[in-house]
Amino acid sequence: MKILCFLIAILFFLLQASPAYSQEAADTLACRQSQGYCSFASCSAPLVGIGTCLGGKLNCCKW
Repeated sequence: MKILCFLIAILFFLLQASPAYSQEAADTLACRQSQGYCSFASCSAPLVGIGTCLGGKLNCCKW
């Protein structure tokens, strides 16, 4: 019985990672690799919007 509980716990642990999280990480990583930064506000005059961060929730701005 204890083994069954242990296996169920491992199953939940393995299924915890979701594809949406990996997409958000890739989006943010692409912004950082382009030497940009993530911002809640829209990119103002000297800055240029080059994409999004966190799956489109934030703006990626670059000088």
